[in-house]
Order: sequence, then C-alpha cells, then structure tokens
Amino acid sequence: DLAIKTLAGLLKQVSKEPHYVNIVLHVDPMDKTNILLYEQWSDEDYYKGDHMKTHHLLQFMSDSRAFLAGPPEISFWVVEK
Repeated sequence: DLAIKTLAGLLKQVSKEPHYVNIVLHVDPMDKTNILLYEQWSDEDYYKGDHMKTHHLLQFMSDSRAFLAGPPEISFWVVEK
C-alpha cells in the first residue's frame, strides 16, 4: 500500500515533465507486491537523461529503498506501425 501511494504521488509530479505522454500503474492481482509501470514518452533521450535526474525521481529512488525489494527492471519498446 505504501509503494502504491508513493508511486501515485510520484506520477503526479512526473506527468508535468516535458515529453511525458502517459504512465499506467498495474498491480498483479495474484501478487500485489508485483508492480508494473507502463510508461510512454515522446523523447527517449529525455527519459534516459533529464528525467532520471529530476529531484522528484531521485527522491523517490532514495525513499523507495525502505519499501521496494530492489531497483526496477527497465526495458524499452517501440510501437510497430
């Protein structure tokens, strides 16, 4: 519950960033400790660079050590047209 609440707060801040398109928070109904964020950004370089250096994301990464099992697994996908 703490992870979901904290992530929801983070997502409100992230949604104000340039190049943000959408983020959907998913929770595994069979294992509520398994969380997936599906993120859409209009600029991969921004996401990998400036986004990762924002104060709110750095603060979340620091705070989340108390309630997350480890760092996130991040993969990049492209939409096939």
